[in-house]
Amino acid sequence: MNKWIDLSMPISTDHIRWKSLIHKMGNFDDGDLFEATKIEVSCHAFTHMDALSHIKKGAYNILDISPDIYIGEFFVLDLSLLIKDNFKISKDVLANVWPNIKVKKLLFKTNWDTHYSYNSKEFWDKSPYITEDAAIFLANQEIEIIAFDFPQDYPIRGWLKGEIEKPLIKHVTHYYLLSKGITLVEYLCNTSKIKSTLVDALMIPIAIENADGSPCRVLVKNK
Repeated sequence: MNKWIDLSMPISTDHIRWKSLIHKMGNFDDGDLFEATKIEVSCHAFTHMDALSHIKKGAYNILDISPDIYIGEFFVLDLSLLIKDNFKISKDVLANVWPNIKVKKLLFKTNWDTHYSYNSKEFWDKSPYITEDAAIFLANQEIEIIAFDFPQDYPIRGWLKGEIEKPLIKHVTHYYLLSKGITLVEYLCNTSKIKSTLVDALMIPIAIENADGSPCRVLVKNK
């Protein structure tokens, strides 16, 4: 029987990129009846889902995305044998491996976290990335959701130094995909455990009112 595989990057307080807060409210040693964990974290940190309001004022929020989008059968695009430091995932790369079936839900498998830990500088500044022509290619495929296991926009590598490049078009998956209403799920890990080209997937965002994104638990099962 196939088991569920957790592709979620755990939220932690010591990550190289994000400064999250996790602490206990209440203490059994002090006689408190309950312990309750309090957390403060960006909705766009660790494994998360983007809504269009992330990049467009007044657009739809995370609760406006139908579960039919992020639950179901995903096609796994396996690029793991190609990947090396700073690998350009271009239109030609995608066209050479693109399946002869209609793809509505897409999951990239690069196994990037087997090259470098997701808590290392190298994971971010040596990552493979989607080129502009590849983003346009994806935008033309009528896909409704894409999940990435690597920092997919080249400028993301500058965020470790607090550099956010403008304009938005430099962040090609956000500009060409999210702006078209294609849901993005970012920063998966453990994709090396995927052994099939189709998986059943649950990519469940936390239900947060008026949020432009949400931390996301991603579970898949080989078919």
